[in-house]
Amino acid sequence: MNLAHVAVEKNIKSAVESKRGIALVSISALLTGLSFNHPQLFFLTWFSLCPFLYVLSRSTKKASILNAFIFGAIYYFTIIFWVANVTILGLIFLLGYLCLYPVMFSFLARYFFKKRFAIVTIASVWVLLELLKENIWCGFSWGNIGYSQYLNRYIIQIADIFGVKSISFLVVMVNVLFFEIISKNKNIIKKLFFVASVLFFCTAYSHYKLNTFITSGEVTLSLVQPNVGESEKYNLSSGSNIVARLKKLSRQTEEGSLVIFPEAAWPFVIKDDDRQILPEFVAEIKRRSLIGLIQHDGKFHNRASLFNSSGKLVAFYDKLKLVPFGEYVPLRKYLSFIPVINSIGDMHRGREIVVFPYGDQKFSVLICFEDIFSDLVRDFSSESDFLINITNDAWFMGEPQASQHLAIMVFRAIENRISIARCANTGISGWVSFKGDINKLKKQNSEVFFEGVMNFKLPLNDQRSFFNAYGGMVSFLYVFLLGLGFIHHEE
Repeated sequence: MNLAHVAVEKNIKSAVESKRGIALVSISALLTGLSFNHPQLFFLTWFSLCPFLYVLSRSTKKASILNAFIFGAIYYFTIIFWVANVTILGLIFLLGYLCLYPVMFSFLARYFFKKRFAIVTIASVWVLLELLKENIWCGFSWGNIGYSQYLNRYIIQIADIFGVKSISFLVVMVNVLFFEIISKNKNIIKKLFFVASVLFFCTAYSHYKLNTFITSGEVTLSLVQPNVGESEKYNLSSGSNIVARLKKLSRQTEEGSLVIFPEAAWPFVIKDDDRQILPEFVAEIKRRSLIGLIQHDGKFHNRASLFNSSGKLVAFYDKLKLVPFGEYVPLRKYLSFIPVINSIGDMHRGREIVVFPYGDQKFSVLICFEDIFSDLVRDFSSESDFLINITNDAWFMGEPQASQHLAIMVFRAIENRISIARCANTGISGWVSFKGDINKLKKQNSEVFFEGVMNFKLPLNDQRSFFNAYGGMVSFLYVFLLGLGFIHHEE
């Protein structure tokens, strides 16, 4: 009886600890995810991972898999729940895939908890998994923890050397430090001094950069936000009304500026037999215009076309990075039964980066979510004086998706030290300077779902960053730091 009683008590204790662990992991995931939906809560991520780390360190291997999966499901659902506005099934599959990364993190982190240099090796594991996530297949960097800090301007300037991954590294490293303090691990004073020194350096560097930049010039731009609903797009009965709206808004733009219309702003698919309609529109508004459209020349392309004020086509760029299942179906040969989400059909990717002329300046265009790809933006920035992002974003019903998208663009601007203008169909439209300063188009304190125009002068910087030149090598730093953990010495 005594042995049976002990066994029962042990099982009860194990069940209680399991429930407590799930509760802690759930709270950890929710708090971390909320910092993406409410940017003013960015401070949460500096300690919100601590309960997750604590539970992992005390879980069995089997329990750690469950806890990590629960963390991933809640964390990513909190951030990207808005995908359900387009496809609920797609959201479920995406969440299942993304949960694999916290599970992999749990396996690796458990190994390093008791090793020397855990505060840097565990942070390196997190960063390398973020790198893996955004480079496998089509790539997905949404939800990378560094993006939660886009308003924390006095620490994120270090991204022009090490990229946004350095911010992810700092956030996770501080969480590991808090975990070690709670766990009463050894050498806490030394670790506290080390982390404080790193944060001091990043803060000092950020202050230095923000106070020493000199603007090298400026360009005059105008953004047109038409606020066209998805049900209206490519509906023949709505086309003339949309064109009339574009004309009305274009009259509010500054004469002599480059007028920017968002992704797929033109409501008709451009085909060989009606190519003259759009140039006539541009000639009528008498503005140099960059406009997003769908081109059909045997294949559908998501295109950005630049016209001079007389309506002559100057250059065009076809989107390189397409949204799987949104713009095309991968492995179409084998998945012919799956329809693409858009109302047109499978798109085809462009072949090359295009640099557009604008007076004495040059710019490149990022369409839709192409700005989430750090390496791609580095390539776009190398030959350009500024960047333009045209996007729709109407699919996802506004916030928090729009602000999360803006957060990513802030880091692309800082990483490359290049200013970026964004023109969105439904918002957020505006621009981000090479220092990460944000300027938004607003109407009565609203940032999304209204039509409007924004005229401004975009500041330029003629010096690209260290990250722009050598960002491809930065990942080796985290590989090196991870290698420190394989020094087989436990504390």
